[in-house]
Amino acid sequence: MHIFFPRIHLNIDFYRIGLRFKKLSILSLVLLLSACASKVTVVGSVPTPLVTKVPLNVSMSYTDEFKNYVYVERERKRALSSLNFADAQIGMFDAIFSGLATIVDPDAGIHDLTIEPEVLDFQYTAPSETKLKQYEIWIKYRIKLLNTDNSKLADWTIKGYGKTPTALLTSASKAFNSAANVALRDVGAQLATRFAGQRKIRDLVASKASSEPLAEVLPSAVTAQIEETVVPVDELVTTSEAVQASATVTEPDSDEELSDE
Repeated sequence: MHIFFPRIHLNIDFYRIGLRFKKLSILSLVLLLSACASKVTVVGSVPTPLVTKVPLNVSMSYTDEFKNYVYVERERKRALSSLNFADAQIGMFDAIFSGLATIVDPDAGIHDLTIEPEVLDFQYTAPSETKLKQYEIWIKYRIKLLNTDNSKLADWTIKGYGKTPTALLTSASKAFNSAANVALRDVGAQLATRFAGQRKIRDLVASKASSEPLAEVLPSAVTAQIEETVVPVDELVTTSEAVQASATVTEPDSDEELSDE
């Protein structure tokens, strides 16, 4: 007696199943990373820009609020509990402005300008909120420029943006840390390329050039070049502005991010 069993043909596409499983695994990992973020302290550094310094003595002023700034999330369902980037932002401003001008202690000597930054706004997104595989951070600053008598010279606003793909990191904390560092570097890059070209800075340099001996204001190489051709005293301001324009960047096309208000 022969028993016949029906043949069952299974047409299983293991390749597609594998792809779907991989996508689900990645999505699960992304959502898990977003959900696990809590308190993050930003650690990183910003390099000093290699640009020609403006001939100004600058004093950096940080308020207690700025030195202790911590973003605290009020909504419990969001991916981040708090983010402390107080030390990181101070390090960024110190590094950038030490490459743009001569930093001096306000109590130790005469300074031409005081710079006081302030955090105006901080925002972020996580993959669990946007369904995108990246973490994003926005930081908005007000840069106050004060004269030697602490009167306001100018008010600038500047925005920094940073993002980090989830594929590059293994935790939400590392992702937020990386995105924050990118945002701070973005602010630093804008300052490095636009600071010397701002009208108030050019005016301050020109004013200092007209009131001090030329050799004390301009770099020695530039002074030697000017001494070869006799320049009338009343043209020193124009000469100083021309030197600064050729050694640094031009006036920004837009006042949207870094400008006089």
